[in-house]
Amino acid sequence: MGIRKNARDLTSAEKAAFVAAVKGLKAQTTGRNYDWFVTTHIQFFAAVGGIRYAHQSPSFLPWHRQYLIEFEKALQAIDPAVDLPYWDWTTDRTTTGTPFTADLMGGNGSGGNGPVTTGPFAGATNWRITVSPSSSTSLRRAMGNRALPTSAQVDSVLGVAAYDAAPWNTSASGGMRNRLEGWQTPNLHNSVHVWVGGHMGQQDSPNDPVFWLHHCNIDRLWSRWQTRWGFDSGHYLPAAGTSGVVDLNETMQPWPGVTPATVLDHRATYTYA
Repeated sequence: MGIRKNARDLTSAEKAAFVAAVKGLKAQTTGRNYDWFVTTHIQFFAAVGGIRYAHQSPSFLPWHRQYLIEFEKALQAIDPAVDLPYWDWTTDRTTTGTPFTADLMGGNGSGGNGPVTTGPFAGATNWRITVSPSSSTSLRRAMGNRALPTSAQVDSVLGVAAYDAAPWNTSASGGMRNRLEGWQTPNLHNSVHVWVGGHMGQQDSPNDPVFWLHHCNIDRLWSRWQTRWGFDSGHYLPAAGTSGVVDLNETMQPWPGVTPATVLDHRATYTYA
């Protein structure tokens, strides 16, 4: 069973191993390489076949949980010792601290929304962007253009007992999911993407490796909510018969046999430090 650690608690060796595994996955040219994950996120960003899987729907959290699991497996095929770290943006809130250090994610972009200039993902030679709706071949960031969510805002979201509510989209005001995703106040997940800016503010946001640390934290927050309210199938809604979204026992594309119900309890697969 893996243990996902706070990025600020990684040792120098753990940082180097994580970066090496990410870059090793990027260097692969076939199969589920890094760009496959970018392409998959773009493909499922909006509705597919009239169903919303990855965003703006109840399956936002379970879809990304499986997405993280698949990415972590791909990294572990390169280095079995690597686990995904998380970025707790309620405590690490600067453009120069964790995780934006030279030995992990690198720093800000130049000129307001330009190429990252420091760290292992700076410049097209180190980290070439090949799958993107934009023309930039270098990773871009424009950090700090809004406030990051606070621990008080997180606590308010995790205190909402209902997982989700009709109409099961960005207008839903009665559940936790839409607040955590960021379409209702307080805006958590979405605002962090905007705070980092650059590629993180686009559909191809996984081009920025900090995506995985951010979504690992989102998954950790969902896990905290589950610890409080329950890991069982009764704590995912909608249960059945709802058009346009993924019900409890419906398949989440593109993973055959994977449903929200199958990923609700992650504790036998990984835990959070």
